[in-house]
Amino acid sequence: MLLRLPALVLATALSATFASAPAQAADPERLAPFFDLLSSIESKKLDRVAKIAWYGDSAVISDGYTGTLRGKLQARFGDGGPGFILAAATFDDYLRAGVRMKRQGWEAQAVISDGLKTGFYGFGGVVSTSFGGASTSFEVKDPSIRAVEVWYQAGPKAGKLQIFVDGAAKPDATWNTDAAETGEAVWRFTPEKPAKSIKVRAAGEGLVRVFGVVLDRDKRGVQLDSVGILGMRARRWLNADKDHLKRQVAQRAPDLIVLNFGGNERVDESLSKSSHKADIEKTLTALKAGAPKAACLIVGPLAHGEEKNGKIVLDADLVTIYEAQREAATAQGCGFLDLIEAMGGKKALSNFRDKKLISGDFAHLTNKGHEAVGALISNWILSRYDAYRKL
Repeated sequence: MLLRLPALVLATALSATFASAPAQAADPERLAPFFDLLSSIESKKLDRVAKIAWYGDSAVISDGYTGTLRGKLQARFGDGGPGFILAAATFDDYLRAGVRMKRQGWEAQAVISDGLKTGFYGFGGVVSTSFGGASTSFEVKDPSIRAVEVWYQAGPKAGKLQIFVDGAAKPDATWNTDAAETGEAVWRFTPEKPAKSIKVRAAGEGLVRVFGVVLDRDKRGVQLDSVGILGMRARRWLNADKDHLKRQVAQRAPDLIVLNFGGNERVDESLSKSSHKADIEKTLTALKAGAPKAACLIVGPLAHGEEKNGKIVLDADLVTIYEAQREAATAQGCGFLDLIEAMGGKKALSNFRDKKLISGDFAHLTNKGHEAVGALISNWILSRYDAYRKL
């Protein structure tokens, strides 16, 4: 049975918890493998793209603060490209910073619903399907797409895919996804010259299942895959077939795996520190199975709260979330970013409200709020990177 304390007691406990929390509880060494890679890229000793897989909920579906973070990291280390993007989503407001997307005709299923017997939802947790005619176009600001990967499910009687470059009337390439056995595959296509837009189309002759598209730019730099699903809890990733998910993560080979959950779990009736800690650790284990050498970072959820008696107070259940995630990070050797502390601690919501960085529901950031949080996260990562290089 879940014990609920009076609001005043909980609010007091919350303030005390965040006030006494160790300053970002993770030493730079926990992110050492990732920082070593960044150092080699920055010094141009290595022509390589450092890949970040950022898993989260609705806070990242519009690629707000993750987009700001991506931009700042790419400005310093190099622009490796937009990275992995879904062909379609099961929810509105799915965006990718710097990429204009137009989608039509797809049917999609997400890992959150657990509706597929196969459990094959792909690297991004959403599979898009079409018997023909569905398409998605990806347009960037300048001609800088140098390579395209289409991630799909191969299998018997599967259909064909087409790629159109820069608005071409006819396909520049066609690919058959038919195979003797069901499994994952990647079609890599290189345009004759850097492209501004790419359209991926289901061409018929059978059912096509697409997990997503990777857009590459330069050979050296950073890619950040913002993998968010509306209403997502960390544990929903356990709906995916574990071997399939392992193979998908291994194919993408991220160098840093980020878990950014808790905004939805905080309202669960069954919430407890032990259960949430277990959910975070199980999800991390499932994802790291495909990238065992990747560094890991757990990012606490954004500040949530409400106005009571003329005062803005943080959601008391965030105490449980943060204690669980901090312990999980320690147990798994991950970095831990206390996002509420970065936002201003117990004054986070009032500060963000005064600066018009958060909406009236005290849960969702404004556009400027996303920019502010992205800058805070960037400063947190880069300050630890610079400190690590001086060790």
